[in-house]
Amino acid sequence: MSTRCRRLVGPAAVLGVLVIVIVLGPFVAPFSPTAIASVPFETPSSNHWLGTDFVGRDVLSRVLHGGHRLILMTAVALSVSYVVGVLLGVTAGMSRRLDGWVMRPVDAITVLPWFLLLVVIATTMGKGPVAVCLTVGVATVPWVAKIVRTATIELMDAGFVEAAIARGETLRWIAVAQVLPNLRPVLLADAGIRVSGTIALVTAGSFLGLGVTQPQPDWALMVTENKGGMALTPWPVVVPAVCIAALVVAVNLLVDRLSEPPEPSPRGPRQRVRRPLGRPDATAGNPISVSGLTVAAPDGTPLVAIDALEVRRGETLAVVGPSGAGKTTTALALVDALPPGFVTAGTVRVQAPADGGRRLGYVPQDPGTSLNPSMRIGSALREVRRAHRSRRARDIEILLAELGLPTDREFLRRYPAQLSGGQQQRVLLAIALLGSPGVLVLDEPTSGLDAATADELVGVLDRLRSGRTVIVITHDLHRISRIVDRVVMLDGGRITGEYQADELPASHVPAAVAPAARFVDDAGPRVVVRGVTADHGRATVLHDVSFEIGRGECLAIVGRSGAGKSTLARCLAGLHPPTDGELLLDGARLASTARDRSIDQRRAISMVYQNPRRSLDPRRTVGRELRRVLRVLRGLDGVAADREIASLLAAVHLGPEMLDRRPGELSGGQIQRVAIARALAGGPDVLICDEITSSLDEVAADAVLRILEELRATGTSMLLISHDAQTVRRMADQVRTMIDGRVSWTSCDSDSSFRRAGV
Repeated sequence: MSTRCRRLVGPAAVLGVLVIVIVLGPFVAPFSPTAIASVPFETPSSNHWLGTDFVGRDVLSRVLHGGHRLILMTAVALSVSYVVGVLLGVTAGMSRRLDGWVMRPVDAITVLPWFLLLVVIATTMGKGPVAVCLTVGVATVPWVAKIVRTATIELMDAGFVEAAIARGETLRWIAVAQVLPNLRPVLLADAGIRVSGTIALVTAGSFLGLGVTQPQPDWALMVTENKGGMALTPWPVVVPAVCIAALVVAVNLLVDRLSEPPEPSPRGPRQRVRRPLGRPDATAGNPISVSGLTVAAPDGTPLVAIDALEVRRGETLAVVGPSGAGKTTTALALVDALPPGFVTAGTVRVQAPADGGRRLGYVPQDPGTSLNPSMRIGSALREVRRAHRSRRARDIEILLAELGLPTDREFLRRYPAQLSGGQQQRVLLAIALLGSPGVLVLDEPTSGLDAATADELVGVLDRLRSGRTVIVITHDLHRISRIVDRVVMLDGGRITGEYQADELPASHVPAAVAPAARFVDDAGPRVVVRGVTADHGRATVLHDVSFEIGRGECLAIVGRSGAGKSTLARCLAGLHPPTDGELLLDGARLASTARDRSIDQRRAISMVYQNPRRSLDPRRTVGRELRRVLRVLRGLDGVAADREIASLLAAVHLGPEMLDRRPGELSGGQIQRVAIARALAGGPDVLICDEITSSLDEVAADAVLRILEELRATGTSMLLISHDAQTVRRMADQVRTMIDGRVSWTSCDSDSSFRRAGV
């Protein structure tokens, strides 16, 4: 039996016994639960195994009859609470217009004490189970709604939901097929708390005499009505109280353990990484010392095997390698943040800094998904400051200033979605630096940033790394090389090479790429953007943008992070309605939103999103995702859809074995190619590519660009958004620079012109 199964046995057995007592108890009870069988508070005897209660009724019979009302009331109250709470939370999260109307009353209810609600409802409706269930529902619904709303807002910003909106899916389908399935982990995690809380509220209602009333048997009622006879015989109080406590604990433990990931495969060692923390002694050795580190996925697949790695104090170490080499897994193992279920072994020694600060600070790979979308920037920073017991309120202000971020109240009140990619990255860096960590681990810190912003970030790291050990995982070694002391090559989870920064082999230096052959078509422009203006809230982010894209032509938009490039792409895709101007496709005017466009127009324009992992639904297989697109945009089902899917996978150089895999089982390059296949499923005339190679190594990026070149050869027009000069030079027929929402023509003949454009 696996460890996970053994951990389930205890709570499942207790809950099973209680269920048997509740279901079968009334049939085996020796007496009627309401009949007087003897004198009050008789001690246990052969006739009354648990004695009698305060009026002489058999305690055992009342215990056997007293659980089903508690369970029934809990189930009804909890079911109603979740149905209503999920409905309100999803509605508020999916519709910003309805958000205030839904959540303001919800917020008002949360400040009311449940006891006051119970008294008011019981006084109005009368005592009884209905009043208790209604009170529990009113008290619980707001908290469920808040949790669901927060999770739904995060999901609505995901690329896979935006892709569904762009292809014309109804909000109902999105809610049922994409939002609700991805809420399952959140609801399961919340269920244990809600079950125990609901049982407590139902029990309290009966204990106060406002729920089940005499002479009906009820565990909570037995506690309150027999408490006066505890000195004579404790069993009428102790037994029902133990039953209530056992029910709450068993349900909590069972839900917690069912939420755990599946037990890993028995292959390999089954022990956690031993993590000696060391003492804050400057002479105690290297800050990071790794020995015999191995990591395996939950299914037993080996991911990392590092025999030995030492990182010296004050050293900056770069970890490089192809996509899927195990770099991020290694970083997560170093900071002890691997997902549950991963099998690890070996030793990771982390020395504490001499000044008593934090041992580790970690900056994850994707800033857009690493910051809580519902928490303001100031709140997130203060939460971390409190966690590390920093008493100086000015620590945040000083750190933001060092990182080149605003320190005013307006900036601190922004949400992550209101920041540029560079600002999000620096906010994450500020969070990692609070508490003065001795070791800083950065995962792809320059990914998705324009050249100027990336150079600024590298400059910030150069200033802050003095006396601090820094580990940087990167595909952008040429940009950060000036702050790197040593480079470790990782492939297949193993160290394959180790060099000083000035000894890096030429094969790892980016090589120039020849520009693609240009497609020529004089039939006129396919896409015309004329005088487009767009707002975010009260701020105007696009100003009078105009350009044309010919058939088979690639237009590249370059510029600094936050300039408005992605907003322009979203306007063209129908995901962000412009406030002024017009969009034309083959001479026909495009509606401002995808929902108002014809199916032919939705099929003609497709988008490959900036974050490939967030652009695919984690709970849907590749096959299901592609079949849905083919059904909605082209009306294909069955054999015809399967034939087209095989053709799409072949076009992006993937095999049929991908069909049954989910995004979490794919490498970065594979995910990007699946995203391209989905974008091609509708047969688009225009393909929008937003930072399509930003998170890929050189080999994977080259494979993706070759696919795009093959598409251009068939006459597909492209809008390419990129910070990579080599990609732009290779793909683009014309280049436009975007600065503060305005575009201008850019020459791509020299490196200096690219640097001026922020590439």
